[in-house]
Amino acid sequence: MPNTRTHDIITFATGMFLTPATYVLLESGGREYAATGAAVLAGAHLISGTLFSPDLDIDSAIDNRWGIFFWIWRPYMWIIPHRHFWSHSLIVAPLLRLGYFYVVTMLIVIWGTWVLGRIGIGVPDLHAQTSAWIFDVMRRNPDMVRLFLVGFISGSAAHTIADWLVTGGRRYLRMAGIHLRSDYHNHDRMRR
Repeated sequence: MPNTRTHDIITFATGMFLTPATYVLLESGGREYAATGAAVLAGAHLISGTLFSPDLDIDSAIDNRWGIFFWIWRPYMWIIPHRHFWSHSLIVAPLLRLGYFYVVTMLIVIWGTWVLGRIGIGVPDLHAQTSAWIFDVMRRNPDMVRLFLVGFISGSAAHTIADWLVTGGRRYLRMAGIHLRSDYHNHDRMRR
């Protein structure tokens, strides 16, 4: 399987292809609309490929990118099996990671509100206000939400397809009599 650096190169290369292609596809709506849409799609693609990678299901270089917030992904890592449908599918897996991140973020906000309330600082229903704001932005910008989701899914798909090609490619090489060593030791600095 490709390592983190290779996956990053694939993510950036596919992002460089998708950005102008998206701009051209959206140009009929006006240049500003096309530029915004291409930026949203490219940004989501890069965020998905580098921070929300399918390899968040293992202790790897990807969760280290979250810095001190790496612990957010520990429950996900414990629950989701590596290279399983729930982590490496084309559509379900990236949407699952996005939903997981939303739920964990809201739980952190609820906990923070509770802690502030315990020390006498009243911050009523901050999680509800945050969710309402997010859903209001989504309701007012449905085209940009769709572009964000396409970019987010494509960023993850670039990783997943690369993994599929490598593992499938090995199978076809074996059928041709060429045997490559299957050493996944230290894949993305993976720790079991």
